[in-house]
Amino acid sequence: MAHRGDRGDGSRRSRQHRLPQRAGEGEGCRHGEAGARAEIPGHVCQPIQGRRARLRRRGDPSGGYAAAALPRAADAAEQATGRAAAQAREHSALKRDLTLVDAIGIGVNGIVGSGIYLLVAPLARVGGGSSVAGVLGCGALCVLIALCFAELSSMYDRSGGPYVYAADAFGHYVGFAVGWLGMATGVLGLAAVSVGFAAALGRFIPAAATARAPIAVAVIVALGIINWRGVKQGGRTSTALSVVKIVPLVVVALAGLRFAPRAPLALVPSDAISAAFLSIFMMSGFEYAAVPAGEVRDARRTVPLAVVGSICGASLLYALLQLAALGALPNVASREQPLPDVAARALGSWAGPVIGVTALFSMLGFCAGVALVAPRYFTAMAEDGHLPRALTRLSPRGTPAAAICASTAFAAALAIVLGYASLVDVSNVVILSGYALSCLAALTLRLRRPDAPRRYRPPWFVPVLALAAAVALLVSARPRAAEWTFAVLLLASGFFCRTATALARRWLGPRP
Repeated sequence: MAHRGDRGDGSRRSRQHRLPQRAGEGEGCRHGEAGARAEIPGHVCQPIQGRRARLRRRGDPSGGYAAAALPRAADAAEQATGRAAAQAREHSALKRDLTLVDAIGIGVNGIVGSGIYLLVAPLARVGGGSSVAGVLGCGALCVLIALCFAELSSMYDRSGGPYVYAADAFGHYVGFAVGWLGMATGVLGLAAVSVGFAAALGRFIPAAATARAPIAVAVIVALGIINWRGVKQGGRTSTALSVVKIVPLVVVALAGLRFAPRAPLALVPSDAISAAFLSIFMMSGFEYAAVPAGEVRDARRTVPLAVVGSICGASLLYALLQLAALGALPNVASREQPLPDVAARALGSWAGPVIGVTALFSMLGFCAGVALVAPRYFTAMAEDGHLPRALTRLSPRGTPAAAICASTAFAAALAIVLGYASLVDVSNVVILSGYALSCLAALTLRLRRPDAPRRYRPPWFVPVLALAAAVALLVSARPRAAEWTFAVLLLASGFFCRTATALARRWLGPRP
């Protein structure tokens, strides 16, 4: 039977059993900013004895307490998108200064580097008239992979890209392997292309040919300083360089279309497949747009657009340039760098040197994109405890200063001992392995977390076809034993660093 003093709401008239005041009611409840410093009167802390009061509080999660004592709605949303994202939000204070244009510039710089200048002739040799079809076919496969990246990137707004996706889908060990290989490939590429930039500069300034290592180190350090000053400065540098190197190539591609009727086009399946395999090197890099997602405005909308837009634009540009080269130069397969010759025939003799200078900006733009992306791998893995926590320290400008210094020093040291050609085959193995794991992650997360919020969700057959294409390319490439050995040693060095970090924390204790 109800007590005489019951009011029907779980409280009684007796002062002993009175419910605490609701947050914001009465003079005793005062809140600071966002209610984080609510002061509750003494009677609020008294135990509540009534059974109805306990039932009422179970039914009402707030129980009348101040909002500061409750979990935020944003926390629940974070849990739906993965524990890693929620943890990263607690430790990260990166500034979101990158726009859609900046993200596309990062993706384009990751794709359009030195490959387009060095692979036009080899494509003509292995594919002949079918090389254009091979380039388009490789572009179509990369678009499928990019759609998987678009889905994955729409689920997360933290930095790390493929590392974050693999870690959430398969656990931290596989995620760390993907992140370490991606970081190592980027740093190695930064070192190698910086050396290539110095070598290309030697064609215009002979003294540069004898000072390749100092010039390469100067480029790496300069880009590191730009990124340390702020992600917006790094993004603007990447965007400006992408415009400088893309516009001349687009002009040459459009002007060279008048030679298209002369191109000996054909469709031999074996030749087209060979050309597609070779094209993967110059098509890769679109995933770079997803790595600095923690510094992109409205990342879940912006990053998918940047990933898909960059690979679609680059694929079309490459196909047009290959078509123009086949039509303008009958002996294109025997030339070392045919694009300046194509420009000279399509636009005049003045255009050849311009494309030569554009090649310098193209290499510099690639270096700028990688210099911005590589430190974010360090930061993401350090946030999750795989690498020293010191790598998460930010500069006063909100950039990952410690990670930028680490990647800059690593790349500068490698620039002294590495060349460009030695990285191509190893990069293909690492790149395709990462693509396959990312496509598999998209399928796995659909099964494990089908209700997780996604701004973009392609049909089921897209990740299935993308995974099959990545595996087929990896198997058909037939990497040599030396390439597999290098990749394994690279991965082993990462797990050595991870183990050393764990042992240091165990012996020395956790650091703030």
